Amino acid sequence: MEGRINQSRRDFLKVAAVAAGVSAVSFVAVSRDELKKLLVPVRVEDLIAEAAEAGSPLERRAQEREAKLKQWCQAEAEKICSSMGEDSEACKEARKRCAMIKVKATGPREGVRFAMALDVNKCIGCRRCAYACVMENNQARNLGIEWIKVLEIPREEMEIVYANMHYTDAPKPNMVYVPVACMHCEDPPCTMVCPVKATWKEPDGIVVVDYDRCIGCRYCITACPYGARRFNWAKPYVPVTELNPNMHILGNVPRQIHVVEKCTWCIQRTRDGGVPACVEVCPVGARVFGDLHDPSSPIRRVIEEYGAFVLKPEAGTRPRFFYFFGPKRTPPREPGTERETGH
Repeated sequence: MEGRINQSRRDFLKVAAVAAGVSAVSFVAVSRDELKKLLVPVRVEDLIAEAAEAGSPLERRAQEREAKLKQWCQAEAEKICSSMGEDSEACKEARKRCAMIKVKATGPREGVRFAMALDVNKCIGCRRCAYACVMENNQARNLGIEWIKVLEIPREEMEIVYANMHYTDAPKPNMVYVPVACMHCEDPPCTMVCPVKATWKEPDGIVVVDYDRCIGCRYCITACPYGARRFNWAKPYVPVTELNPNMHILGNVPRQIHVVEKCTWCIQRTRDGGVPACVEVCPVGARVFGDLHDPSSPIRRVIEEYGAFVLKPEAGTRPRFFYFFGPKRTPPREPGTERETGH
């Protein structure tokens, strides 16, 4: 029942958004009977009962999503175990991940303002951050979606126009590598253009997307000056054996078709005191994450010691993803050093 209501609501909002756009040039008549097919009657008794339920609406939705994901996961696990046997590693892994599924609705901590910085002198363009992001955030394996893009830029030119996202080997001595993702701006234009308020900036600075509210109009994609948002043109697929069971309702829960998604600084981790997966996995320590309001935070130390730069300051978005130049550039590995160092 809940699923039907949510889908009806999304369909109605899509119709309304299209009608609003067309009405700017001409009047659009909507059939009462057709409109009633999308609407669901509401009783006062139901409203009172909902208000009396424990927990916030977001927490209730997280619990409902968790129950549905476990049901789906267990069904997929049964298929694997039936075809490969109960003793197979795939069967055991699938059952383990299904049992561990937890969808949280953890809110922001008071007084915290997250930020991230990247040392351009250290980044070697290995793309481990992008790969870890895919695994951590349950990104679709069938759509080629990545929340982090790494740009290879000629060191002498240092112009985005010369950037290459499709390089096949790195690092190169004459290149600089610049990862780009959601900047979690102080003044995010993406949130201003959303007609259904499906995206907003939280008090801790994380810009989130409510996938249940998103109608797929893609206005936010157009508004973002950094190309940080992705759209699901087809139904996303994540194998249960690769599913990350640690989820947040506004973060890495598996997405439905035709919604926009993006980096959330691993909200399922950071709001529990951890760091984003990209920070944890970086082999050269090029990324720094922390609380701007905490004088002892790594992000504060980096900004105070080395200074910070942002992409496209002319856009007026005031990004909270910074770039800095550390004390020494990471040298590229020369041919033969693998044998010399034993790696």
